[in-house]
Amino acid sequence: MKLSKVKRVISSVLGEIPLKDGGSTFKPSGFKREDQPAEVHANIGYTESPTGAELKLAVQASMDVSVFASIANDSLTIFLDGGGQHMMPGAWVTETPELGNGEMTVTYHSGESQKIA
Repeated sequence: MKLSKVKRVISSVLGEIPLKDGGSTFKPSGFKREDQPAEVHANIGYTESPTGAELKLAVQASMDVSVFASIANDSLTIFLDGGGQHMMPGAWVTETPELGNGEMTVTYHSGESQKIA
């Protein structure tokens, strides 16, 4: 089994984002489960709460760092090198990225993600 990596990201606001090789991560939306202990094994269980999607991008500094500051309702299409595709609708940038060494790290969050291929 081959491990998938983020290959390309297309933003509805910015177009294709110029990614640096390696360093980008994607965590799809899902659930966080916490154990609920009990006095009897048969009663042990969990509670679950939803978690949003997160995309951390290592971006080449060929873009102006300030363009990310105001992004609050973007739709991102994420292409994985194994052929999978995911969408993050209504995504926002968590904070203005810091520029350094010809690259910047940009973090997007959204309430949910959808697998589209």
